[in-house]
Amino acid sequence: MSLRRFYIPPEMVKQPQPEISGSDAVHICRVIRLSAGDAVELFDGIGNGYRARIVSASPKRVLFCIEAAYTLLSESSVRITLAQGILKDRKMDDLIRQLTELGIDRWMPFYAARSIPLPVKKGMQNRLGRWEKIALEAVKQCRRGCVPSITPADDVDAMVAASAESDLKIIFWEGAPQGFDIPKTAPQQPKKITVAVGPEGGFDPGEIQRVREHGFLTAGMGPRILRAETATLAACTMVQYRFGDMGPGN
Repeated sequence: MSLRRFYIPPEMVKQPQPEISGSDAVHICRVIRLSAGDAVELFDGIGNGYRARIVSASPKRVLFCIEAAYTLLSESSVRITLAQGILKDRKMDDLIRQLTELGIDRWMPFYAARSIPLPVKKGMQNRLGRWEKIALEAVKQCRRGCVPSITPADDVDAMVAASAESDLKIIFWEGAPQGFDIPKTAPQQPKKITVAVGPEGGFDPGEIQRVREHGFLTAGMGPRILRAETATLAACTMVQYRFGDMGPGN
């Protein structure tokens, strides 16, 4: 039986007796009813795991003694940035959970020309905090070692600029050839990949032209029209299968 798993900030690990407080402490004591002497797994969100034992537990704080430290090995071999044209309603909440499970390294929501919600800086900040919490909960559930970073971009041009260091850049577009085909001239073993997917209305031709001028390759997803959120998950899965840790060679 696997140990119960909890997040602890990296700076807290350095304390003689690391602690967890807030809602997680309440959950430990009152919901799953762990107590002094019980073993758990802690993770710091940057790739490290710790076998720990509870020293004392109350709904206000739980103290631990770390018995062993190790590297968590559930991260993808390729660092994928998923650049997502902003979608409406709560679709983005579901996406960050699912993309975290699929192993992305960074999520970059941006306003495309056809994004239906209008850019509102205050609203984006509120959503960012919620997305970070959702990503952390997804990491706990799927037993990843790292929490993906979330770095919003204002528009397509800002997204392109933030992708400058990627070895391979792919934009999925309904006007591209039907299959997911990467030219042989492109890097075949990239370490950093940016994958861009549009909002409900897709990308407009001007956006496609601009990203192509900055080295993005266009790719398709077959003959069917996919919902925007389905297209995002399909794109991430195909890239992980082709270059990451979901393919037959891994």
